[in-house]
Amino acid sequence: MPCVLGDTFTLSSETKEHPVLLYFYPANYGMICSFYSEAMNDYFNDFEGIGIKVFHVNDASVEGHTKWMDRLDSKYDHISDTGQEVSRAYGMIVNDYDGPGSIINRGFVLIDKNMVIRYVWKAEMPVNTCDLRELLTDIRRAMKRA
Repeated sequence: MPCVLGDTFTLSSETKEHPVLLYFYPANYGMICSFYSEAMNDYFNDFEGIGIKVFHVNDASVEGHTKWMDRLDSKYDHISDTGQEVSRAYGMIVNDYDGPGSIINRGFVLIDKNMVIRYVWKAEMPVNTCDLRELLTDIRRAMKRA
């Protein structure tokens, strides 16, 4: 999949180096997405400290993600899932939410070095968020069980 910082994202290559946390979210310029992405920047060192590499995923283009990352000074790479294949594969699609079409739900999927899914958090509705401190606690627990 195309991404901003590394040109392409390949899960099998990334997980050889470290566990990967995919953060799915509906839109780059939504109010909740803006606040939440800024909050995630505050936790960058925490994720890095436990050896997790985080990638943000939605259906914006690489160009759109680049502008978004610059606006927020984002520390995370962003994957461009324009066809929603990755989002669909991880069950992060909401059909006909607030109108026609499919949008990406907010959620997290942790994949370990063996490409085993160790943790999933999925919002009931895309406007919902999870507490990032609790997310880190849950991820630490999940990695201990791995």
